[in-house]
Amino acid sequence: MLCRSLDRTRSFDLFGALTVTAGATLLVYTLVQGPEIGWTSSSIIISAVLSILLLALFIWIELRSKDPLMPIHLLRNRNLISGMTTTFIFMGTFGALPYFLTVLFQSVQLFSALQTGLAFLVPAISIAIGTQLGAKLVTHFQTRSTLIIGFIIGIIGTLLLTIGGHQDSSYWSILPGLIISGIGQGITWTSMWIVASMGVADKEQGVASAMASTALNIGNAVRMAILIAVANIGTEGKTGATLISTLASGGRTVFYLAAVGMLVGLIVAVTLPRSKTKKIKQELAS
Repeated sequence: MLCRSLDRTRSFDLFGALTVTAGATLLVYTLVQGPEIGWTSSSIIISAVLSILLLALFIWIELRSKDPLMPIHLLRNRNLISGMTTTFIFMGTFGALPYFLTVLFQSVQLFSALQTGLAFLVPAISIAIGTQLGAKLVTHFQTRSTLIIGFIIGIIGTLLLTIGGHQDSSYWSILPGLIISGIGQGITWTSMWIVASMGVADKEQGVASAMASTALNIGNAVRMAILIAVANIGTEGKTGATLISTLASGGRTVFYLAAVGMLVGLIVAVTLPRSKTKKIKQELAS
């Protein structure tokens, strides 16, 4: 019986793959292009309706498939749902910072492309340190506690970014925010993937990771649709110093909104069940 079970060939869920890919693509297109084209335009309305129908069809297919691409029972895993929520929030908060920092450096503080690239060395190093620190924290504390720490540090760092979000601000004024938010981002990045994989069978780890990654990319699309629209409010028809001042103000508003989003992520982390440190060590070792 065991040999027969091992020899059983798993079929590829072609229709599931096609429907979820098309549905997710149309959803991302709707969210990204909606602010540009207009939410009431025919192309946006059609893509939104089609995305909903295709994603609904995908769920229907998965419920009836013998070898589903995404086993629906995984949606009952509290850790996975929390992990997907966290990856969604992560991309809409931490993931939004590089874009708006680029706008701040180049369009407000008038850095050259080279200066902007050099300015990002500090947050890049901070994120790398944060990921390593996050790996150490989850082996000594609970993943839940590590995720909470990451979001708290991220909130503090992101709020500090607003100090340097002015036309006449120096790079040194924004440096503390870049360092602290980068460390918080690295810690959060490491721990949120562990959360998404906890309590998932070994054979379904790849599916769980894909679900969390999909939530991450959709969070990116939502961030592009909402935050860019907010940052550009009041820029129409403005030029020169007035435009620069408006862009700076919009950037600071985005930093505040990102901090609020991280607060939501913190609340999600607080509601996570407690996990045993020994189990986390075993998962990291494997």
